[in-house]
Amino acid sequence: MQNVSIDYPAVPWEPDWRLCSEPEDSVRFITQNIPGAITTPGSDWTLQLTKPSLPLRSRLFHNGLSIHIRKQKKNKSITAFSTGNGILNGLVTGLPMPELSGSEQSSPTAGETWIRKPGNNTLLLCKESRFVLITGNLPDELAIAKAEEALDQNFDAIAADETKQRERISKLFSINPRHNPPVALAAETLHQRLRGRTPSIHGVWSTSDGFENETFSLNELYPLTRAWLLLCPETALELVQTALALQLPSGGFPAWINDQGAVSSVAPWPMMIQSFELAWQKESNSALLKKHLPAMRKYMQWALRYYDPHRDRIPAWQSDMEVFVPNSFERNKATPDLTVMLMGELEALLRLCRKNEYAQTAIDQLNEEHAQLTHTLTSVFWNPETKAFSNVWKDGHILHEPSFGSFTPLCRPDLPAQFKSPLLENFEETHGFPGRDNPSSWKKEQIDDTTHLPAIQQFMAFDALRCSDDGRALLMLFVRRAREGFAAWFERERIDTARHEAHEERSEKHIFSLGPITAALILTTQKEFQREAVKNAPAVKTLQRWAHRFRFDATDLRIIIGVGITILLVHLLYHPIRPANEATRMSEAALNYKQGNLTKALQICRQYPDNPLSCFLRANLMMLTENPAEAEKLYLKTLNEKIESPSALFGYALSLQMNEKFDLAIRRYNDFIDIHEAKLRNPNQTDLIDLAYEYLRLTEEKFTKPPKWKRAYMLPEMNDLGL
Repeated sequence: MQNVSIDYPAVPWEPDWRLCSEPEDSVRFITQNIPGAITTPGSDWTLQLTKPSLPLRSRLFHNGLSIHIRKQKKNKSITAFSTGNGILNGLVTGLPMPELSGSEQSSPTAGETWIRKPGNNTLLLCKESRFVLITGNLPDELAIAKAEEALDQNFDAIAADETKQRERISKLFSINPRHNPPVALAAETLHQRLRGRTPSIHGVWSTSDGFENETFSLNELYPLTRAWLLLCPETALELVQTALALQLPSGGFPAWINDQGAVSSVAPWPMMIQSFELAWQKESNSALLKKHLPAMRKYMQWALRYYDPHRDRIPAWQSDMEVFVPNSFERNKATPDLTVMLMGELEALLRLCRKNEYAQTAIDQLNEEHAQLTHTLTSVFWNPETKAFSNVWKDGHILHEPSFGSFTPLCRPDLPAQFKSPLLENFEETHGFPGRDNPSSWKKEQIDDTTHLPAIQQFMAFDALRCSDDGRALLMLFVRRAREGFAAWFERERIDTARHEAHEERSEKHIFSLGPITAALILTTQKEFQREAVKNAPAVKTLQRWAHRFRFDATDLRIIIGVGITILLVHLLYHPIRPANEATRMSEAALNYKQGNLTKALQICRQYPDNPLSCFLRANLMMLTENPAEAEKLYLKTLNEKIESPSALFGYALSLQMNEKFDLAIRRYNDFIDIHEAKLRNPNQTDLIDLAYEYLRLTEEKFTKPPKWKRAYMLPEMNDLGL
């Protein structure tokens, strides 16, 4: 991104968009309903940047904005940034100068326009293509001095500095511009929500939604920390330290505190230590760890007592205002989500204690607490019949009550496979969470932090898949659908804005309003998508990405491509390509298939369409993409060459069943059992023989698709020909 004023993603004009230079600023400029109009809260003056009837495109920043005539962003534009408290510094290109209007406006003289009111003066000073707006309780002489000082600043340097500050954001932008506006809005929204120190909040903090006064919610600290690590790691650490400074004498923390000093009487979700560890490990400052570690140890002791007052090692939520799953609170009812959060806190504290020589004595006790909670999770909450953490503990009884909390154990990266695999398998089959009737609820297009499926649950689901999905297939499915949802939301809101403008109406709601957790989810999912795209991108896409990032024009690309082709031809002239051995290439395809690099495996297989292993791997991929008709042909072709292959025979039988060829499928299942049972039977775990018996019975009842049939392809025998 070379210039934030023209290269940043454009969005429609958004009323009530607030902008200021620093979180501590007392004066915040605000956009009005009329496009191009700016004022401050409670003021009756308006700065009209340009005529609202013009076809405008806008770029909104947390500290400024840029508007231009459509298709003329370089020739007819206005860019302005807040460079100080109550100072708006701007540049006009090819358009008339802005106009200041109000109820007590003085006559413009020598480029000056004043609006004077008791306790507040507003000055617009214009000079050539530059303008400066000064507002606040300033005498005339000081206001003029500040305006002239701002005009003396090099605006190109200001724009370059703003562009540099957004380098981290620009790295999250995709080649496909459709996905970039939500990312830019999310980043600017998080910046916009930052506030400075107050008498009750001693540090930088972030405002939350759903409160009458501006409020810092500690329940948002974990997703905010993850998002700010992408934008500005220093801010992430400041937010965490501000939260730690709110510790109560008991050792606990309030769930929220507002700018007036009011404090919540309930506790936040136990994710404080995990948030600190995330922010701290970027720099790993030992002095900072030494400073905050005693407070975190005290908090951990408090949390274990508070959530487990009976000390039976089965922690339970203590209030309906604290539960992670809304409307699920019952007195003395324990759910797995709280146990998972406390285990996460203990694990984070253990890692921090091991890095501090003065905290070694606490490790044994913390290990004991962690072991007891692990036992609780796997013995009390695990239901061996449903193969899920669907139990709850209530008044000494174990009850089956699946909820979103049943999914949260996946947040533990070291969760044993016998617990992790069924959870991931169920998610793959239903694309839903436990306890939800609508499987597609998590991919709803509606963007809202408080209704339907709360954004924090979507964020924790993403975090759980990131921790536990080793193959990353489910994680990327979640990421792709989330990104599509965000892009569809933005396009829908843009259409809604255009409809209101066409009828000269204004929507009462904020069109592009994003909650802090939704903004964090947008940024973190986009980061995961970019990481995967860079890892798997072919050379041409990588070149396109760099061209997009540095804004190469067509001539630059022609020169680069021409030089690259010349170098390649010279290299091939002196180092001719020797064709790889077919067996070697197919071994490479099989390895890529096992590692989850399915695109690479398929590319290799297509080079050898008649190879038995190639046919088999392509058949598996056809089944996984639910194309059994094509898979049947490929399995049969494999068996014609490798008739002794058990995996090909099983796959052939399953494809026949799904193609409703039940008689043939029954014969092939029986052949598979008769020939391979003695060789493949494994008494200690589910194997292909068990599945063959199960699928045979279903085929006899004319079921076309066995439940959870994709689990067969997770078995080792189905990764190759099984010879």
